[in-house]
Amino acid sequence: MSLVKDNIIIGIDTSCYTTSIAAISLDRKVIFNERIILDVGEKSKGLRQSEAVFQHVKNLGTIVESMKKLMTKHNVAAICVSDRPRPMEDSYMPVFKVGENFAQLTGCMLGVPVYLTSHQENHIEASLYTNNMKGSDKFLSVHMSGGTSEVLLVSKLSESNEDVNELYNINIVGGSKDISFGQLIDRVGVNLGYKFPAGKYIDENAINCNIKISQGLKTSVKEGYINISGLENQIYKIDESKEYTSKLTLDSIVRSVYKSVVYLSEKYNLSEVLFAGGVSASKYINIELTKKLRQGNITAYFTEPQYSTDNAVGCAIIGLNKFIRQKKS
Repeated sequence: MSLVKDNIIIGIDTSCYTTSIAAISLDRKVIFNERIILDVGEKSKGLRQSEAVFQHVKNLGTIVESMKKLMTKHNVAAICVSDRPRPMEDSYMPVFKVGENFAQLTGCMLGVPVYLTSHQENHIEASLYTNNMKGSDKFLSVHMSGGTSEVLLVSKLSESNEDVNELYNINIVGGSKDISFGQLIDRVGVNLGYKFPAGKYIDENAINCNIKISQGLKTSVKEGYINISGLENQIYKIDESKEYTSKLTLDSIVRSVYKSVVYLSEKYNLSEVLFAGGVSASKYINIELTKKLRQGNITAYFTEPQYSTDNAVGCAIIGLNKFIRQKKS
């Protein structure tokens, strides 16, 4: 198939809490980006994989209905889907198999290539979409989501690399040793009486809280790795307003990530860090971390909420990069 003007690349991502399909044109314009957040019951702190799988199957059918108009105007040149959480051989979650099977079936029917990627790479690429990093060939990326809190050393592979499916070399160099920041925020939020996921309520509270934090929570960070469960135990002992508790929670995340990033930036001689994942959509974290890291001569790159929360735009971009690379080879 030639690189014609009306060709598009489809991206698909079926994560633990969101069904996502996106489409990008060959000149890298996002022309479709639809997401359906999975339904989580009242007072629940999450979804079982079996429940999420069932909802993904239903949601994909719903999104396809809204794609019909798009398909009448464009040709699908390729499909890219996240088939696992991380770019590692033993990385697996049932939810991603829903999207992979849907992509393989659609690709077979349309006669187009289907590329595989990971949910983590999808997040990184989506965050890069709106950022023009000076050192985009090698940088730190902090992936903060409901299930992941990792600091990654990301190196872009040369276009001469023989494997078209490999675009990055990603190594975990820091992050959480126990629960994730997303889990911390949601557990605190549910404990305060908010519906899961509770991130937006905690963020709004923190932004609107005018009380200055006199003494923050004790953080435990060693060589880039963070103990988050210790923060959770401290928060539950606090007898303060919802607003102040929310601010204290996010402040502890900011200070923990700051210590980790500063240590790793010095270790790897890097001065740029890219933030990805749903937790990075927090306005409070964005503002405070950007300010603190700037004081340490480290540039922080955040992106718009539609590209930081779960989406499939990153998959579509990765698919486009692999499609072009394959055409060149």
